[in-house]
Amino acid sequence: MSTILITGARAPVALDLARAFTAAGYETHLADSVRAWAARAALRDTSRLHLFAPPRFGFTRFADDLAELVRRLDPVLLVPTCEEVFYIAEAARRMQFADRVFAPPPDVLRQLHSKVEFTRLAQAAGVPAPVTRRVTNADELDALRHRAETLVFKPEFSRFASHTLVRPSPRVLARLAPSASAPWAAQDFVAGEEICIWSAARAGEVVAFAAYKPRWRLGRSASFYFEADTDPALLRMAQAIARATDATGQLSFDVIRREDGIIVPIECNPRSISGLHLFDGGAHLAHALLGGAPALAPSAPARHIRAAMWLFAAPRAFLGGAGQRYLNDLRRSGDVLSALGGGRVAAGALLDAARFAAVGLSRGRSAAGQSTDDIEWNGEPIG
Repeated sequence: MSTILITGARAPVALDLARAFTAAGYETHLADSVRAWAARAALRDTSRLHLFAPPRFGFTRFADDLAELVRRLDPVLLVPTCEEVFYIAEAARRMQFADRVFAPPPDVLRQLHSKVEFTRLAQAAGVPAPVTRRVTNADELDALRHRAETLVFKPEFSRFASHTLVRPSPRVLARLAPSASAPWAAQDFVAGEEICIWSAARAGEVVAFAAYKPRWRLGRSASFYFEADTDPALLRMAQAIARATDATGQLSFDVIRREDGIIVPIECNPRSISGLHLFDGGAHLAHALLGGAPALAPSAPARHIRAAMWLFAAPRAFLGGAGQRYLNDLRRSGDVLSALGGGRVAAGALLDAARFAAVGLSRGRSAAGQSTDDIEWNGEPIG
């Protein structure tokens, strides 16, 4: 039986991918640099769950661990799901197994991950991305102060909308301290409806695609309710970016749909995001990623993460007069974690989240920030 290796086992999307490849008849293994309790609960055979060194804090050891895992498992495909993708691509380039990795090469990954370089790539591909400027010092920031309330500011390399300032006042803007080693992006504000896109491409052609509305979320960070959006303009935009990069790998986008229907991408994440759950772990998704028939429409109209809906969405909904909408949304969607293995997986996911929250609290950072601490990449040289 052929083997698939999926990294980022801490993420529910990794478990859904594993479900898809298992349904397609592959022996599926998961790996991460932290102990992932939800993954442990989901796997019947825990010998298929592996641990490697934290790539951000020990790249050489991580690369050796990964190369040994590839040598031992001999996977036909290695699929990164989280920000370890940047370190995996670099390790694979150096150790000559890049042909097994479902991700673009390091130079393309950097271009996609950069909030500045991505919009330039999109514009060159004929996609109407907003003007985005790199800000590296106080003088460059000061030159934008008079029009700050028409701009969005965010670190050039960031995630989860962390530190994003949307049309800030000059007083708020004064708190920023951009530098050459920690640049910020200043992007023209685009009004409209926010849509998230997950797609996968092979040699520049989109082979799997799901767009969704983040109807319920915590602030501006990742959502926990995913409602499919079938606007064909969303697929056309993703296809244009994929062709411009000739990419093989996952391409996820945050986009704005303006009132006139124009799709404007504002940033790209070259990794998995929650839209993948809309495929319900079906074998057709695995076949598409391996080069079979494309899966350009998700299987489900909506999915949610029940614990987050109860903990975060329910209080806000009922206190804010949206209780009926909340109940209707719950009824017409299924719980992701139940599909992945029921109560044991949900308990494991809560344990994972509690660990990140507790460690983050002890270190003065958010749970979301702690969840990527050992794998995130912010543009610095690797290794």
